Amino acid sequence: MIFLNMPIVIVGAFLLLTLVVGIYFSRKKTTFREYAVGNKNFSTATLVATLLATAYSGGGLVRNVECVYDLGLWWIMFNILNVFGYWLFGRLVLRMGPFMQHFSIADTIGSVYGRYSRIVIALVSICSSIVTITGQVIVMSQAIR
Repeated sequence: MIFLNMPIVIVGAFLLLTLVVGIYFSRKKTTFREYAVGNKNFSTATLVATLLATAYSGGGLVRNVECVYDLGLWWIMFNILNVFGYWLFGRLVLRMGPFMQHFSIADTIGSVYGRYSRIVIALVSICSSIVTITGQVIVMSQAIR
């Protein structure tokens, strides 16, 4: 009966297609740096799409809709004031030149503070990714229902 449930079939087909495309294009990569950052050959459209998908994930979209409904104008004002955080990070980006060869924030922090801080940041990043993926799965399950 799973074949009669079209949303599950669509999500499954998308995940299978993503796996096939990933395996096909991963054969061309020879080094980990080329695999991880693609020798920094990204178009502006790709970078903008990645940034928007990260900033406005499915879980964040559902949370924002619920919070606007519950809190109204207060939530909207909070999000407008949140733009100042992006402005602050924009200023910090100008000083990131020495760290551009690092793969992750854990590498950057580890190069400054040492091995143990790199491990702690890596574990915190893994936990953060698990929470984010859980939010995505919850949104997919709500969309399928």
